[in-house]
Amino acid sequence: MERKTFLRDCLFHALLFIFILVADQVTKSWARADLANAPIILWKDVFSLRLIYNTGASFGIFNKYTSVLTIFSVAGMIAFIAIYFLLPKERRMRPMRFTLTLIIAGGIGNSIDRIVFGKVTDMFSFDLINFPVFNVADIGVTCGAILMCVLWIFYYKDEDFKKWKKSSS
Repeated sequence: MERKTFLRDCLFHALLFIFILVADQVTKSWARADLANAPIILWKDVFSLRLIYNTGASFGIFNKYTSVLTIFSVAGMIAFIAIYFLLPKERRMRPMRFTLTLIIAGGIGNSIDRIVFGKVTDMFSFDLINFPVFNVADIGVTCGAILMCVLWIFYYKDEDFKKWKKSSS
């Protein structure tokens, strides 16, 4: 990939990162302020906005290990940022960089909450099914992870990563 194209992609991903991070922090701030007293029912028994604090990860797992989870989250985000820049600059790796951007933005959004508040603020609740309450950062991480799995299964081949391994050694 041409250096100019790579830099343009980096700029797009930086803007996407900022958009997700700002949307996440703004919605969390709003939730802490406006949902503290009562939830907002948008569709009775289906979807609501309610303030939930989560000291763990998805489904409340590791809820007694917030500081360990914070350390692993920050370390994971640093690793994902390194991978972003270490991937070959080929056009074929553009989708992988996009997925990494989603995951990094979401991971950093939730890490900010863990560091500043000691817990993550969640607000989107699907009441129709037993689904964990989530936030914008969770949407970024989940969409990025699903897209990454789809890419690994259907788009990338072993050869794509063998080239990367050879170029990084």
